[in-house]
Amino acid sequence: MGPVLNTIIGAGIKVFANLLNYWIEQKRQDQMVLAARDNTMLTALIDNNSKQASDPFVKVTRRMLFLTITFTMCFLMIYYAMNPNIQYDVIVDKPTSGGFFSFLFGGNKSWEKVQLTGGLLLTSFMDLCFMVVGFYAIPSRYK
Repeated sequence: MGPVLNTIIGAGIKVFANLLNYWIEQKRQDQMVLAARDNTMLTALIDNNSKQASDPFVKVTRRMLFLTITFTMCFLMIYYAMNPNIQYDVIVDKPTSGGFFSFLFGGNKSWEKVQLTGGLLLTSFMDLCFMVVGFYAIPSRYK
């Protein structure tokens, strides 16, 4: 449930940020149109927006992050396929008996140690990888 919730929260934040960005951009464009009523200023504004949309730095960093995360995932898949006996000790909090509202009122905090295999950890990384790669592979600006 955690990766799904993180995906939903991340997508919500991205949608909210895009809507806020579009709203601010629209207000700025309205102000620019009101301030510059002649054709040359509008042409300059359109040219500037198209240059910013095709910024090579943004494209290169997006592709670099996409490739590094993808190659890391591929390396881990091969590594754990070749070494299936790798186990990790992970500390997790024990479920409390406080019920649903125990995060508000507190509860008995206790921790336990569990052993996870590399493949099980890789499944969590796969969820993260799909989220991040999806956000980096899909441009957030429609042009």
